[in-house]
Amino acid sequence: MYLLNNSPAGMLQQMLADFIQVLPKIALALIILILGWILAKIIAGVVRKLLVKTPLDEAAEKLNSIDLVQKTNIKIIPSTVFAKILYYFILLLSIVAAADVLSMEAISDLISDIIGFIPRILVAGIVLMIGIFIADFIKDMITTVCQSLGIPSAKMIGGFVFWFIFLTALVSAMGQAGIETDFIMSNLSMLLAGGVFAFALGYGIASRDMMANFLASFYSKDKVNIGDNITIDGVTGEVIDMDSNSLTIQSNNRKIFIPLKKLSTENLEIHNE
Repeated sequence: MYLLNNSPAGMLQQMLADFIQVLPKIALALIILILGWILAKIIAGVVRKLLVKTPLDEAAEKLNSIDLVQKTNIKIIPSTVFAKILYYFILLLSIVAAADVLSMEAISDLISDIIGFIPRILVAGIVLMIGIFIADFIKDMITTVCQSLGIPSAKMIGGFVFWFIFLTALVSAMGQAGIETDFIMSNLSMLLAGGVFAFALGYGIASRDMMANFLASFYSKDKVNIGDNITIDGVTGEVIDMDSNSLTIQSNNRKIFIPLKKLSTENLEIHNE
């Protein structure tokens, strides 16, 4: 008997018996997988059709129009994204159920960990998208305000603010995903502090003349008006135009542009008729 069990015929017979014993479990696992796949397709399709009727996809067009998103060549369609996430979520659940039927605890535990990670990724993605929305909105607002006030390099200031808010949102999203961010935050804080200092120093040096003209525009707005005849910096003529950086004087057949900062550094004469 011992020789029979250890013979090739005996081993084959034992393998066949084991296979027949586990065959019902394999069949049940396959049925669970097929039903899970069908259920995932149906539910994901229904959810996608329902979300298409909501304003989510229209709102995402604004997100897709942001420069940062456009450069990634990724078009975000919320109805498709959520439907795909739900599809794979249900499919993974069916794989866990099938693995439990086959007593494959290692596979079941691994897939369960992945399923537990999906909500974190979803929340992290939402946080990041909201952060991009806020960063772009504040960038546009600051750029518009700076341009309306005549502050030089308005787009550069708006871009700097955008990246500051975006990086903050990115770190927050990584934290929501369960990624350790203490090291990143400490280094990012130093980088941002250095970036702010370098930006302020470089901007101040490069724009000091423009800022001087900008500040002088507030100083002179009630002192000089279009139509006044003035003498400044050795030039006499009529003020025909004034913006946040300079004033234009018509002197005989010449148009002379005078930087506004000269209003506070040169003697100014206003001739009353």
